[in-house]
Amino acid sequence: MSGRGVPPEGPNRGGPDGEDEFSAVVFDATFVRAAGLHEPSARERLHAGKRPHRQRRVFGVRLRTLRAVVGTLLVLAVIGGASYLGARRAAVSGPRVEVGPAVLQRVSLVPPVGYTPGPLPADPMLGGPAAAWAQGAAGIGLAERRATAHFSATQVGQALDLAREFVVGTQLDPTVLAGGRPWAALPLLRREQRDQLGAALVAPHDDDISAPTGWLTRFDPAAIKVLDVPTRVAGTVAVAEHARDDLVVTADVVFVYAVAQVGGPGWTRFVVHRVWDFHLDASMVHDGVLQARRILTVAAPQGCDEDTSVWFRPAFAGPTPTAPPPAAEQVDPFRSAPAGTCGRLAGTP
Repeated sequence: MSGRGVPPEGPNRGGPDGEDEFSAVVFDATFVRAAGLHEPSARERLHAGKRPHRQRRVFGVRLRTLRAVVGTLLVLAVIGGASYLGARRAAVSGPRVEVGPAVLQRVSLVPPVGYTPGPLPADPMLGGPAAAWAQGAAGIGLAERRATAHFSATQVGQALDLAREFVVGTQLDPTVLAGGRPWAALPLLRREQRDQLGAALVAPHDDDISAPTGWLTRFDPAAIKVLDVPTRVAGTVAVAEHARDDLVVTADVVFVYAVAQVGGPGWTRFVVHRVWDFHLDASMVHDGVLQARRILTVAAPQGCDEDTSVWFRPAFAGPTPTAPPPAAEQVDPFRSAPAGTCGRLAGTP
C-alpha cells in the first residue's frame, strides 16, 4: 500500500470522518506573510485593560490579607465594647438594695384610767398637746438637700421628696382614712412591696407582714367618722448614706386625728406615731420608688386585746378608776414606743 497522503500517525487523525480537518487549507506564501506574530505595545496593553498586576505588601504581608485582619479586629472591638458597656450599665442600674417585705411593727396603747373626752367641742384639738401644731403636710419637715459620698444633692432631694409624698399619701389622704385604697402611694413602692401592700388589703392578717394598719392610717367607715378638722402633724424626714449605693431615709412623724363614733356620742383625739425606715439605691431614686425596711406604728388610744390589723379602733373611754390598770409600761406616744406590742397611754392624746 502506497504511503502517499497518509500521515505517519495514522489515517484517522483529524475530523470525525477520518479526514484531516485542515486538508482543504492551502498555506501559500501570502497567507504565511499575513500571519506574522504581533506583540502589543505598552500603550495598547494599557488601553486594553491588560495592566500587569502586582501584589502590594505591608511589612511583608499582602495588603488584601492585612485589610481582612484589620476589619475583623474592628468588628470584634465593637462587639466587645458593646458587651462591656451593657454589662456596666446593668451593674449600675440594677437593684443593689436587698428586696424583701417591709416589717410592720405595731403597738397599741390603752387609754389611761378614767379617760373621758367629754362632749365634742367646737375645736376638738383645743386642750391637747398638738393644738398648736402645723396642719397636714405642712408639719412634715425635710432635712437639708446635701450631697453624700455617693449621692448628689439632687438625688438626696429626690429621695426626701419621695418619702414625704409616701407619708402624705398613706396618712393624710381622706380616701385612705375612710378605708379606700392608697392609689397615690402605691406607685411609690417597689413592685415587690406594692404587691405586699396590695395583698394585705385583699387578705389581711394580724402579723408583721400582712396588716394594712402597719402601712396606712384607716378607720372603719361603718363605725368611725374622721371629723372635718385639720389633722395636726409634727415630724421630720432625714437622710444618711448607710453604705455605698444605700441611701437611708428615715421619716419620724406624729399625727393627731379627731374621730367620733358613727351614731354615738363618743369622740377622741387619736394619735398615730410612725417611724419609716426607707432604703434606696441610685436606680430607685431615678425610677422614683422606695423600699421600706421597717415601719414602726404606735397608735392610741385603742385596746391591746382587739384585732387592729385591718382598722384602727379608737377607744372613747378608759378603764374605770376601780379597775386594775393594765400590766404594761406607760408610754408617751408623742415621744417613744414600748418594747412590746402593748402599753398604757401616759396622759391624754
